[in-house]
Amino acid sequence: MNHPATTIPVSHAAWWHDSSADSQRGVLAAQIAITGFITGHSWLPNHWLHLGWLCVVGMCAVGWTDWTKVFASKHADTGLLLTAAFLLWMTLRSSSSDACTPEEWQRGMVGVSLLVLFCALVWQQSGNSKALHTIGWVMGMTSGLAAMVSIVLSYFVLPGHHAGERLTNLLVHGGLNPVCTGLIFGFAAVWLSALVENHSTLLPRRLVWATIMLLHFAAFLSGSRGAMLALVCGHAVLFVARGWRRGAAALSVLLITGTIYFTSASLLAENGTRQDKPAAVIITHHFHKVVERGDNGRLDIYRAGWNAMDNLWLGTGQWGVRDVWQCELQPLDDRIMSHLHSAFFATFVHGGLIGAVLLLALLGCGVRRAWRISVQGDATWVALLAFGCGGLLFDGESLASLTTAPRFEGLLFWLPLTVALARGGVTSPVTPA
Repeated sequence: MNHPATTIPVSHAAWWHDSSADSQRGVLAAQIAITGFITGHSWLPNHWLHLGWLCVVGMCAVGWTDWTKVFASKHADTGLLLTAAFLLWMTLRSSSSDACTPEEWQRGMVGVSLLVLFCALVWQQSGNSKALHTIGWVMGMTSGLAAMVSIVLSYFVLPGHHAGERLTNLLVHGGLNPVCTGLIFGFAAVWLSALVENHSTLLPRRLVWATIMLLHFAAFLSGSRGAMLALVCGHAVLFVARGWRRGAAALSVLLITGTIYFTSASLLAENGTRQDKPAAVIITHHFHKVVERGDNGRLDIYRAGWNAMDNLWLGTGQWGVRDVWQCELQPLDDRIMSHLHSAFFATFVHGGLIGAVLLLALLGCGVRRAWRISVQGDATWVALLAFGCGGLLFDGESLASLTTAPRFEGLLFWLPLTVALARGGVTSPVTPA
């Protein structure tokens, strides 16, 4: 199949032809760092290995890369300048907060530094379509394996679990938060859906579609409404970008798996009864369970965040300010109170109107460039960016750090945004490697 040439920045095209030994080592190390970090959301057991992988391998890539070639023509790029301005403002505002202690400053700078490292490595790799496709395939298939293991162990093998409970990824932290589980599996599902129609694979196509269905169903089993909203956003944009003929299959998978989930309560209850698990007490109807959770304390959290702001232009900063907005909340589940549960609202609270405007300008630039890439034949990044924005609308702690409590902001937001900014700027057409 002939695919349309994807536009790649001239600096990227020239850089990929650099045959020096250090440059080749830098390319390989960057690919390993990004692949391990992205796929690690589904299978690395703790945050020390997850962030440590990016830090150690990423620093090796930085040391072996000639960055003057990578960013040769990017010094005046609007997307790069907006990214730098947003992160610089959020960092300076957080550093100047009265609540920022030396310990909080050190932790905060680690998070910002890792985010900058991740974005730099992704920007470096954005001209290598083959590498990006490989990362997508690896994440999709490994996430599918993690989903299958978690479903089998949770619902059929391990004691202490019951049929119909919200699915968690048992490979991460011994049971990842259901919201994080649903968003990560859903992101992998949309990525595979975008890849399978455009690019050939060594794997049988039926196996890939089976994995896509499994990931969609696992995202629904997490019970996360944010993941469901993100799936709808991602698939809607993918469908619009591709049209009916090329987008119907992926949209059909979403509709089929969603229908199966919302009509499967009785089947899960029957399975639980056969295994002497307390399913009948827990399961009523999946749709009722989704509705009964209401806002899950989010409205109180948003109100507390709003009341904590004494300057709408500057915000509160984000390091050491949790006690400022938590003090007026009633004692709730610590997991619910740990952050503001909306990456966009948190940006407004932490960075004020200045931070919110910078974020909207950056996002607007990224969406425009992602759509430009989709018009040229690659709808992957606009679909993933739509998924990420939908998922982060009611979840996420900060877009200016990689060491947040949920730790998925880099995957859901910065990965598709950075690729879109790098690939969709002022470019000249080059056939991808």
